[in-house]
Amino acid sequence: MAASKLNYLVMYKNHSQVYGCSSKKTALDSPPPEGFSDDDKNIFFITLEPDSNNISLIKINNKENENGQEVVE
Repeated sequence: MAASKLNYLVMYKNHSQVYGCSSKKTALDSPPPEGFSDDDKNIFFITLEPDSNNISLIKINNKENENGQEVVE
């Protein structure tokens, strides 16, 4: 059986569970677990670099402006 596509990891401060999804929109729009807020959310893009076989983990800013662009702080 083939594995599902996983490109984004969603983690919450002080919460041991790691969540995964295949799209940035789903990662941004998913509601936090009970007792947590969107401010506790950390989103990471994960991918394999095929030339070096290294895994890259890039933190995504989960705040966007009204045009759907990331807010750089």
